[in-house]
Amino acid sequence: MKFIRPMVYSVMAVVIGTSAFLLTTGRATSQTDAANQVHPTAYIEKNEVSASFKVGGRITEILVKEGDTVTKGQVLARLQSTEIEAKVAQAKAAVLLAQGKIAEAEGATATAEAKKQQGIAGVTVTADTAEQQVAQAQAAVAAAQAKVDALHNGARPEEKKQAEIQAQAASEVLAVAEQNLNRMNAMLAQGLVSQADVDKVKVSYEEAKTKRDLAQQQLSMANQGPREEEVRGAEALLAQAQAALKLAEANRGTVAVREGDVAAADAAVQQAKGAIQSAQSGEQQAKAAQLEAETYLSYTELTAPSDGLILSQSAQPGELVGSGFPVFSMESTSTTWAKFYLPETAIANLKVGNTISMTLVATGEKVVGTVKSIAAAPDFAVKKATQTAGETDIRSFGIKVELQALPESASTGMTLQWNGKEG
Repeated sequence: MKFIRPMVYSVMAVVIGTSAFLLTTGRATSQTDAANQVHPTAYIEKNEVSASFKVGGRITEILVKEGDTVTKGQVLARLQSTEIEAKVAQAKAAVLLAQGKIAEAEGATATAEAKKQQGIAGVTVTADTAEQQVAQAQAAVAAAQAKVDALHNGARPEEKKQAEIQAQAASEVLAVAEQNLNRMNAMLAQGLVSQADVDKVKVSYEEAKTKRDLAQQQLSMANQGPREEEVRGAEALLAQAQAALKLAEANRGTVAVREGDVAAADAAVQQAKGAIQSAQSGEQQAKAAQLEAETYLSYTELTAPSDGLILSQSAQPGELVGSGFPVFSMESTSTTWAKFYLPETAIANLKVGNTISMTLVATGEKVVGTVKSIAAAPDFAVKKATQTAGETDIRSFGIKVELQALPESASTGMTLQWNGKEG
């Protein structure tokens, strides 16, 4: 009996251990099979967006209704816009006014520039003319002065000597002519010559006498000097030439005046250019105000944020809505997706970009999609281990699958069943 009891205990221990091992092995095997054969389900989903006005106001038009298919940018509704339209018109008028000021300033600039160029040309012409007048007046003064000096100095000794020689020669010629005349008269008395011959000689005598008288006058003038009235006339001409010279020199001052006009015209040009810049700045401000008013005017039209289907309408014409109030709820048709939740034991080899096969539960048709994201689910989705030996916590992961071409029978909200990764 002493040996039987230990043997019984040993056999019992072996049986219990074997049973525990088989039970643990079986449970692990069943968990692995379940993990490899999971077929979770998910719903066909689309993004829902709200269509809201950017500004508040009273609705005047509703252009769509629930169930309508719309395209991105399509006008869905309008707000009352009279006040904003008035601001747009006012802003446009301000732009036109600023542009008119620019044109006016540009015209003033062109006028000032023309005056400046005219003044520059005037300075050049005036300077050239003044110098020419001064040169001419100086030459006239020099000529008049030379005349006066010549009169005051009288005839030169050479001129006097020449006058004496001419007077002596003329007297000698006269004496010869007189002798010829006397001889001809004597011969006329004797009847040797005719009266005509005497007359010819008499003419020569008279010519010689005239030349002798003229030569004596020239000699007398050379000895006596110029007359007083002739000197006064020459001095008057000199004074006139000197006055003309002073006037010409005074005209040089007009060049400085012309240069002052050019400086004033240049200042006017700069002032006009400043007016252009100021007007251009005003135009930019007016255009900015116009753009702002037109932007606010565009906000009075509610447009579809994307292609989609109108699901619901939350306001009616005549209602006052605030900025951001969801007038319409839309279902976007841009993308369709489904989100499955799988335990971590089933996604070990799953990657973003994998192709997933699914079944449309309602019809049994095959649906294909692409894994877009794999993210751990919240803590409440974690499968906690029990007190049974060998179990561990198993976390769930959300798998977002973007669906490709759906069957015509598929609708948003229908159920898809996960079949697994293709390939």
